[in-house]
Amino acid sequence: MHPIYVIYGTESFNTEELAERAGEELNDLGLPVPVKVVDMDDFDMDLLPQLHTLLILTSTYGNGDPPTNAEELHGHLMEEAEPLPGLRFSVCGLGDSVYTHFAQCGKDFDRRLGELGATRIVDRQDCDVDYEKPFEKWLKTIKATLPTLSFSAPKAAAPAPVAKAAAKVAAVGTRKNPYLAEVRVNRLLTKPGSSKEVRHVELALSPEIVFSQGDCIGIWPTNDPAEIALILGHCGIDANTQVTLDGGALTIAQALARRDLAALDARLFALAAKAEPSSVFSVMPHDPGLRQTYDAAHHVVDLLVESGAKPGAQVLVDALRPLAPRQYSIASSRVAHAGTVHLLVGVVRYDLNGRARAGVFSGQISARTAVGSKLPVYVHASPSFNLIDHGADIIMIGPGTGVAPFRGFLQERAASGASGRAWLFFGDRNRATDFVYDDEWAAWLQDGTLDRLDVAFSRDQAEKVYVQHRIAAEGARLWRWIDQGATIYLCGDAQHMAPDVTEALRGVLMQHGRMSATDAATRLAQLEAAGRFQKDVY
Repeated sequence: MHPIYVIYGTESFNTEELAERAGEELNDLGLPVPVKVVDMDDFDMDLLPQLHTLLILTSTYGNGDPPTNAEELHGHLMEEAEPLPGLRFSVCGLGDSVYTHFAQCGKDFDRRLGELGATRIVDRQDCDVDYEKPFEKWLKTIKATLPTLSFSAPKAAAPAPVAKAAAKVAAVGTRKNPYLAEVRVNRLLTKPGSSKEVRHVELALSPEIVFSQGDCIGIWPTNDPAEIALILGHCGIDANTQVTLDGGALTIAQALARRDLAALDARLFALAAKAEPSSVFSVMPHDPGLRQTYDAAHHVVDLLVESGAKPGAQVLVDALRPLAPRQYSIASSRVAHAGTVHLLVGVVRYDLNGRARAGVFSGQISARTAVGSKLPVYVHASPSFNLIDHGADIIMIGPGTGVAPFRGFLQERAASGASGRAWLFFGDRNRATDFVYDDEWAAWLQDGTLDRLDVAFSRDQAEKVYVQHRIAAEGARLWRWIDQGATIYLCGDAQHMAPDVTEALRGVLMQHGRMSATDAATRLAQLEAAGRFQKDVY
């Protein structure tokens, strides 16, 4: 008899950690069948008609898309799957309610399995950024439900295959099989005196690795050796101590280069509580609010130092999550720059607990990546954010590094001789230091590839001016473009910029399209559903 499958789709490994926790707790119930936790990429879809119970945990990527490792299963179920009347299931989806299509991948799986005749044993749980409480609620219900069920193969189950097919080998340039891309260019793009650090990076890419305009490049980063040294020094572990990770032997310094040194896993809090049993660390696993507050202000080394915990090498490695890849919008066209891919990287720097810190990959590319070195990369498709027909008009809104994909869009349109009009809204802090690619925008304005360019530099005057203000100021013309069929693209910050820009667009429809607030919101939703309002926000 088949086990209960717990399968997960993930980008940042949060869902993997929850799936592992679910598997452990469900196996402790002593059910008649074992519980098996599987990455969706490794899940054998041919088993679906034979299974009795399937639990799905998945995140959502971008504007409602499945995470990379869920793409194949998602596509199979949405388009090709046969009826599954003998399957029982439940779905727990992670997401961020800032996004329009909140936890959409989980909703897709839940809806489609129901359409295929599978039986929902526990209602779908949608989890926001603070996912601990809703996840625990879902798991508690699952744990109460499973012991009440009988476990037998579906009546219409197909006979078990005689021999399992050989494991498929992932194509080069995918998340499972990244391509080692040589760094060809790594230069500072912002000018002296800027309050920001933005870098232009060019990577050599094999010709067989293809991408579309709007896709992203995922990069597997490595941690700062200085941060690793702080942790090892505190724990008193020699950097050459051997450990096991993912079935292979390596030094602990090598292992820590690939583990998340910022995220605080529940296993770390258990180590901290063991080191100091009467401390607040023993309370945190049972108080998600307190733990979330602590998480936001501490990294792994901070927790270890404050608790006094000094775990052994293997125990430490086992208590850390995998280091997730970082994704960047592609800022170039394959037609214009064959064999390379360009990225626009904003370097993240901040102080935490009295010490300067940097983003994992942005710190790496800024200080520890020389030209000629190689980075493991893969293409992450963005099916809901792609360049449309070159004969159509496009409106691109991309403040800061959000402008990256639009450089690729314009390179592609220039190379193809696009007949459609193009309008770009760009914003940043100061024109003199932060106007990235200004010479390229000017050249495209000159040759007609770009018809209009509206900019907003927030700190060049006493009153802050942002792209949403430029949108409102150009409302009459913008409405005419939209009314005549233009597609709107929005890329950048999801927390503040995207809602502000969406509100400005709603105002344009109300004022110049003479719509009510309700009708304007409905029209934007219709444009989005029709692929005429595309977002890549993060």
